This record gives sequence, C-alpha cells and structure tokens, in this order.
Amino acid sequence: MGRMIESVKVVNSVVRTVLVVALMGGLSYAGFKGYSIYNAQEILAKKQAAELTQAKQSITKLSETVDAQRRDIERLDTSLRLLKVDHRVARLNILDQRTDAATNKLMTTVEFTELNDEGRPVDGPRQFEIVGDVIYLDNWIVKFDDKYVEEAEIDRSTSLVLFRRLFGEHQEPKDGFPLDRGQGPPRAYTHGGVVSEFERKIWGDFWTIANDETKARELGIRAAHGQAVSIKTQKGKSYRILLRASDGLSIVPDGEVPPRKT
Repeated sequence: MGRMIESVKVVNSVVRTVLVVALMGGLSYAGFKGYSIYNAQEILAKKQAAELTQAKQSITKLSETVDAQRRDIERLDTSLRLLKVDHRVARLNILDQRTDAATNKLMTTVEFTELNDEGRPVDGPRQFEIVGDVIYLDNWIVKFDDKYVEEAEIDRSTSLVLFRRLFGEHQEPKDGFPLDRGQGPPRAYTHGGVVSEFERKIWGDFWTIANDETKARELGIRAAHGQAVSIKTQKGKSYRILLRASDGLSIVPDGEVPPRKT
C-alpha cells in the first residue's frame, strides 16, 4: 500500500512537472509571437516612414524640375517674342500717280516719313516724284547675333537700318533721292536724341565692318549689307515700313492715306 502511494506521488510529480514545462513553453511561445508581431509592426512602420520620406523627396525634386522647365519655357517664349518684334520705322504715302505728257511715263508722288516705335514722326515728311509705280527703298542693314536680341541688350536688341535713298523702277539707284542727309543714323535709333558711340562707330565704318568677319564678330554683328526693298504702289494707299528685331525691312499696306489737313 505504501509503495502504491509513493508511486502515485511520483506520477503526480511528473505530471506537475510536465504541466509546468508545457505552461512555460506556451508562455514563451506566446511572448515570442507577441514580440514578433510588435517587431514586425515597428519594422513596417519604419519602412513606411522611409518610403514616405523618399516620396516627399521625389516630389520636391520633381517640383524643382518642373519649375526649372517652366522658367526655361518662359525664357524661350520671351526670346522668341523678342526676335519677332517689329519696329515701325517709316511710312510711305502715295499722294498721286499721273502720266507725264512729255515722256508718257507714269509718275508717282510719294511722301516719306520716318517714325519711332510709337508711330510718331521723328522728322518732317518729305515728298519725292519717282518714275514708275514700283518704289525701291535702299538702305544699309545691320543684324546682330540672336543672343543679344533675346537678352534685350541695350545697343544690340534689334537690327539697325540707315535709309539711303528712294528711287523708282525706271531710275538708276545712283539717281535716286537721298534720305540720310548725311546726318548719321535715323533719329528713331538714338537714345535721348543723342547718337550712341556704338551706332556712330558702325555707320561711320560700315563697309569695313561688313567686309571684316573678325571686327563684325567683336561687335556682335552676324550680317551687315545693303538692301533694297520694293513694292508696286497704288494711288491713295499708305504703307508701313517695318524692321524686325532679328531681320530686315518689310513693306506692308496700311490703309488709305489720311486726309490732308487744310
């Protein structure tokens, strides 16, 4: 009987030990699982925070790139607009056209007026009678490198023109009517009424500069040459003479000649 009781005690002790071990194992496993879940959440949170930071950095960089591209587009748009700016430099009014009884040739009476950018006269109108109805306007033209026009550089922001003479299709250029009067650049291109030294240098040495690539390049000039633009005129018509900032002259119709003041 005593042995049986002792055996039961041993069995009970073993059972208790097994239960304790099982309990401790369960608690350890639960703790491990809990730590793993917590640690996984922390790792995920850190990963998400890192991804968010990276996304913010990417957005900032993209925004900076977009801003830079926008500035480049605006600069390019401004440059293109500056290159295409037309300056009103003169006006031709066709006052009369008649056939000369002695020569049986068509004669055209033209009024020439230089203008500033606001379209106001910078000199009094001058009248000439040419042979024929096709009028030629002979001039010297200076075109600057586009970068100076794009940057609106004060002395080189537009092509320059010096009107030389006016003649008809049945006249020799040398027999045309002089327009420059030996006064240098048109007053439309003076600053405060005073011819700049830069312009004076160009016009005073025009043909030397036109034939010297090095000198022209030093002055930022890409082309310097003579030019004669022409148009077949009609009595009573008015014509604008335009100078494009990056190019030469154009003659375009501009309505009827305004009524003469009496």
